[in-house]
Amino acid sequence: MMKRWPTKLEASIRVAEGEGFLEFLQGSLKMEATAASAAVWQSVSAPMHVMADESGAQPIPAGKPSSTARTPSLSGTSDSRMNVLLAEDNLPDSLLIREAIRRESLPIELHVVTDGEQAIAFINRAAADPAAPSPHAIVLDLNLPKIDGFGVLHEVRGIERFKNIPVLVVTSSDSPNDRKEAATLGAEYFRKPVSYHEFMKIGEHLRQFLLKHQTL
Repeated sequence: MMKRWPTKLEASIRVAEGEGFLEFLQGSLKMEATAASAAVWQSVSAPMHVMADESGAQPIPAGKPSSTARTPSLSGTSDSRMNVLLAEDNLPDSLLIREAIRRESLPIELHVVTDGEQAIAFINRAAADPAAPSPHAIVLDLNLPKIDGFGVLHEVRGIERFKNIPVLVVTSSDSPNDRKEAATLGAEYFRKPVSYHEFMKIGEHLRQFLLKHQTL
């Protein structure tokens, strides 16, 4: 059972009877792809965006891989892990994506931010600080607080180091205009399904997406 929602960012929430860990530190959520119950997303209703105003949009440092680490292999032959930035303000959706990654055994360390300002701050820090975690790819919701997904994407494409970073838009929108704008900005598109079973397909979609954009 989840603990009471923390009032400080320096707090951790253990879910799924001690198997999954969500760690809130300085406004960024690092999610390890460890085992967790598929039902855990159903039991979590507290929104992550309540923490955003306290966050200062500071990402968490990661031990590995560093910004200089080589791109990890998805074949399972490397101990390296791939840094993926997830910009998503809906906690159940974040947990579903985490569960899909676990099911696919993807070598991903997921860094979650809950609004557009935090996403841009994470990218800017990675561009400026060699010690900061540097994302290999971005998974981006469109309906983000403060700055929406397209605003984030425009900013990212304007940063030299990340102008070509692979971006997967994950959204409930099925608007042709949204699809067109995402494609114009060099992002791929995954519409969020309404069922759990269909949502889990994002794991295989992520695998193919990362393989497509990775130098093996």
